[in-house]
Amino acid sequence: MDQFFNLNYMVSSLPILLSYLDVTLFVTAVSFPIGLAIGAVTALARIHKTPVLSQISSVYISFIRGTPFLVQLFLICFGLPQVLRAFGASDIRSVPGIVFVLLMMSLHEGAYLSEVVRGSLSAVEKGQLEACRAMNLTKKRTYLGIIFPQAFRFAVPVLGNTLISCLKNTSLIFNAGVVDMMSKADLMGAYSYHHLELYLDVGLIYIALCAIVQIGVIIVNRSFRYA
Repeated sequence: MDQFFNLNYMVSSLPILLSYLDVTLFVTAVSFPIGLAIGAVTALARIHKTPVLSQISSVYISFIRGTPFLVQLFLICFGLPQVLRAFGASDIRSVPGIVFVLLMMSLHEGAYLSEVVRGSLSAVEKGQLEACRAMNLTKKRTYLGIIFPQAFRFAVPVLGNTLISCLKNTSLIFNAGVVDMMSKADLMGAYSYHHLELYLDVGLIYIALCAIVQIGVIIVNRSFRYA
């Protein structure tokens, strides 16, 4: 029974895997806000039908939503450096791989968050925008001070789900050479042959992280409800 499943090894391996949790949290904490900013810009471009930018946004969103995550990861982390070298960036090898991972994750999240932002903005009464125009408020003040705060209240549940998706997607970044929990579990499993215990550890860590995000979303939702 010990050969099939070693509980002691699973327990002793958990702290080792947790020591790489900072990589997962860092990638999520950086890529999600950047993705949200990208999503806001592309959503506004499509809503207001901004020339050129609106068309580019549509193509970008269609590409991200129509291709697998791993394809995007390999294109950015391995394909983009090749393109940059072809254009004379000879020192591109010195750029840490995590930089390309962050770029890819931000673009990936931006495409999905664009739809979230667009849907949330459409839920805000159009009269709000017309009232701001009647008061001669600038677009910047209108959106940052009035429209976006209201849209955020509608978007909280979906933003929580998207954040959880972003968190879980980090489990694939080891394919780009970034040493994270999954990468460490893979390396440890190659030496110990206890893959089951290690991957269960990683699964439990992700379950705990997603549960924390869900609790945070519930708290934020309740604060808006009773505000």
